[in-house]
Amino acid sequence: MKRLCILMFVMILCMTGCGKNEELDTEKSGTEITAPEATMVYIYYPDKDRVAVADERYQLKQPDSTAASIEEIMANITKYIEDRLTYGIYMLDSENALTLEFTLTDEYDKEYYLLAKSAVSRTLFQLPDISEIKIVLYAGDKTVVSEEVLNRDSIYYYDEDVVD
Repeated sequence: MKRLCILMFVMILCMTGCGKNEELDTEKSGTEITAPEATMVYIYYPDKDRVAVADERYQLKQPDSTAASIEEIMANITKYIEDRLTYGIYMLDSENALTLEFTLTDEYDKEYYLLAKSAVSRTLFQLPDISEIKIVLYAGDKTVVSEEVLNRDSIYYYDEDVVD
């Protein structure tokens, strides 16, 4: 009887030791498990007379790094605007205020610029760490054409293609 109790006790210990404890694994590695939805963003772009959204969401490669995420997103957005605007640099300050610089490659078209500004801000504000976005637009001779600070409520979207 005593042997049976010891055997059952050992079996119970063996069964509880089986399996993988994900909580302990994340503590050892120092990485946090992130839900796939939180690491994906919609890429918005100016399209004729509206702001459109790309067919598929973009998977961020380094979602834990705001700076890397900004670089990834801007690389995707510039594909859509490079014929009219050249993306220069970005600066992220200690309060997570983002400054973006663009240069006109063509004439200043207020409507297109409004759509591009809307698309860029809508895309980047999906990153929760960004507090505000300052967009500086330069002419070819480096004179400032426009300089605006946007927050999450600066631009309203009425187009049904825009995803919330």
